[in-house]
Amino acid sequence: MEQPGLGIRRIWRRLLIAAKWTIGVLVVLGLLFFGINWFDEDPSPEAKALLITPPNPYEPDENLYLALLGIDAKEGKSPIATAQERIAAYEKALPIALKDPPRAVEESPDWAWQKAEKLEFRGKIDFCQPLTKSCLAGVETHRAEIDRLLKANRELYRRYSSLHEVKGYHETATPSFYFMGAYVPSPVRQLYVANIALRVKSGTRLQQKAAIEDLREDIRTWRRQLTGGGALISKMVAVAYLQGDHALLSDIIADSKFDLEHSSLEIRSALESPEDAWRIGSLYAFEYRSNAFMWEQLRFAKEKQSLWDSVSDERGWWGRFSDQITWPFFKIIATQNLDAKIKTHLQKMADADPAEFFVARDAYRTWLRDNIEFGVHYVYNPLGKIAMNVASHTYENYSLRAYDVAAFQRLVRLGYEIRNQKVEDKAVPSFIQQHPQWSSHPVDARPFVWDEKKREITVQTLGQQPEGRRFSIPVWRAAPRN
Repeated sequence: MEQPGLGIRRIWRRLLIAAKWTIGVLVVLGLLFFGINWFDEDPSPEAKALLITPPNPYEPDENLYLALLGIDAKEGKSPIATAQERIAAYEKALPIALKDPPRAVEESPDWAWQKAEKLEFRGKIDFCQPLTKSCLAGVETHRAEIDRLLKANRELYRRYSSLHEVKGYHETATPSFYFMGAYVPSPVRQLYVANIALRVKSGTRLQQKAAIEDLREDIRTWRRQLTGGGALISKMVAVAYLQGDHALLSDIIADSKFDLEHSSLEIRSALESPEDAWRIGSLYAFEYRSNAFMWEQLRFAKEKQSLWDSVSDERGWWGRFSDQITWPFFKIIATQNLDAKIKTHLQKMADADPAEFFVARDAYRTWLRDNIEFGVHYVYNPLGKIAMNVASHTYENYSLRAYDVAAFQRLVRLGYEIRNQKVEDKAVPSFIQQHPQWSSHPVDARPFVWDEKKREITVQTLGQQPEGRRFSIPVWRAAPRN
């Protein structure tokens, strides 16, 4: 009979052998894991192509980007010259931010110009919000207020009007995280739109026509920004401005007191734009170059890292030790190459025919599942792939937001045709069915919805829109027959 002590020793021996094999296998796998992640990749052809800065086709005084960047230059200074000085200061400070990232807003490359003296809007205007409510309704009650604001802000108003004269939009500053906002101060644009509404509502026929012409030129200006060379924020600002302008135009068309026939040509030309004008794929090259600045910052940080001397001193030795352990599994160039592939696929999706958008999106998501989402390929550059997986879905909605406004433009054209052809309420549903080119979404051909009680037609949107945005128009009421 075997002694109990011998049985226990045999069990322990087997456990030790199993433990040794387990530890050995784990060590081998760990060394293999480290070995696979020992080297970074070379920049891919896609990454190199996206890093090429496109040529600027405009002279400084032809570039809407510069006009916007310097629109609030102090009295007596040229907006274009101010924008050029601002960009020069930004470019000078950018290399410093690359090697020593700012830790506060006050240290950002553009901070000196953000706090510089500007031409400020005088007064307050809160009654004209075209993205959420009609600027036309009741605008005559604000005549004295509008006149006072026009006198107090004559120079800002003149600068806004002069934006219509430039040829195109092209961002010339080096893309980075330290974005320089090129946009119109909100009160200035609200005053401009409110003044158009007032001139249409209370002016003579010639004054009304001139106001419609100004609105048409405003629409053309923001189309130039939308189709120009710029980052995501410039596209979304242009989309919002275009939606606001078209919303005002829809209210004007629906106003039975407005002489439509006298301004018909101007309205039609304002509503004519090709479907490809709403494709925003060009933004992804700018976004990639902006991300490239971040990768370059990380590369500098990685080179400076050591256990005892690090940019992360405030985190203590444990934070520095953690960096040393995780850095081998974050390959900057490999991650940048992956980002280039993502941006290339996003560009193809955004530039596809609107009717093929969902097909292109499905193809993009299939590619993400095979190349970005968790799988065996995570054995190399796992932290970089995790970062790209988190960021890969953030851009999908923006094309749909732009196409929703393209649908809204169609809707405004539908409202125009209903009035121009004197379509009665009972005939509106059949008119919508007969003219899908004006009454359906360009992406999925979903028809617009007619609400006879509210006398409104609404776009069935596809994108995630800011709360309260207008996607419906009032419909002109035909005069009752005797």
